[in-house]
Amino acid sequence: MKKTFSLLLLLLLFAAPFMFSGCGPEPTEDEILAMMVDGGWDGVMDISYTKNGVNYPSTGTHVQFWNYSNSTTSGHGKWCNTFGNHAPIPYLNYEFTWEVRDKVIYIQFKTSTDELAEKAKVKIGTYVIKDYTFKGKLSSMDNSKSTNFKLVHTYAPWEWDIYPIIYPWDIYPFYPWYDPWLDPFYW
Repeated sequence: MKKTFSLLLLLLLFAAPFMFSGCGPEPTEDEILAMMVDGGWDGVMDISYTKNGVNYPSTGTHVQFWNYSNSTTSGHGKWCNTFGNHAPIPYLNYEFTWEVRDKVIYIQFKTSTDELAEKAKVKIGTYVIKDYTFKGKLSSMDNSKSTNFKLVHTYAPWEWDIYPIIYPWDIYPFYPWYDPWLDPFYW
């Protein structure tokens, strides 16, 4: 009996670290993707807008994804496209909410009217995120329109002490009278 008790005690002592380990569940692929896009991105998106018959291509894009928490797959953000060549609107700013589902990033832009809300839904389903670069294709929900983008990760929320944060939307105003979702040439 004493030998059996000693053997059981030894077995319990050996197994104790494994029984009480605090390992949580592994993050899902969607949670990992949400954490990867969280932060600031700068680059170029192949879009333009038309005013008075003149087409103005985008010269730059800044996107900020804010993740609601590290264990979630959604958040909100802001998007700024810049336009050169003496464009009448040098910057277009947008607010949006986003969500990752089945490895696809869904974005809902805020619009001036509820009727435009469906047009302002887009998705990023074709993409590569590697070496601080995020490139892929932004598409309408029905895939009738799409545009390519290439962005570089400029900072992450946990690096805010390292990078000076100057948002284009803090400097340049929103243009509530211009809704690009009405412009068939926008993207």
